[in-house]
Amino acid sequence: MICPQCRSADCYRSHRAGWLDFILTEVGWRPWRCHTCDKRFYAGRVAIAFARFTHCPQCGNFDLEHIPASRVDRGTLLSLKRFLGIPAYRCDPCRRRFFSFLPRRRILPSTGPMASRTTSVSS
Repeated sequence: MICPQCRSADCYRSHRAGWLDFILTEVGWRPWRCHTCDKRFYAGRVAIAFARFTHCPQCGNFDLEHIPASRVDRGTLLSLKRFLGIPAYRCDPCRRRFFSFLPRRRILPSTGPMASRTTSVSS
């Protein structure tokens, strides 16, 4: 899971704390918390803030490879998607091939520590 605020991959499942958490859990959105920035957010396979971008429907990976449409062999309305020119993608970790009309954005977890929010001034 990638934090939508600091892009850290150091996130964990948070405890449900109220009626909203229980309702969102029923529709597939679970509460998460980031160890790095302590932000609490909701996510299914990906965080809600990133759900509008192309991601693997199986594992939620954003680092996708663009492939020819003829390489996708499973799914619904394949001929129509190929005719309309909807982009086809392949997820390297789970090897799933799929079509997506969502905009593509490569979102990777940050590798370094989060930068300080306040800058210190040297005297």
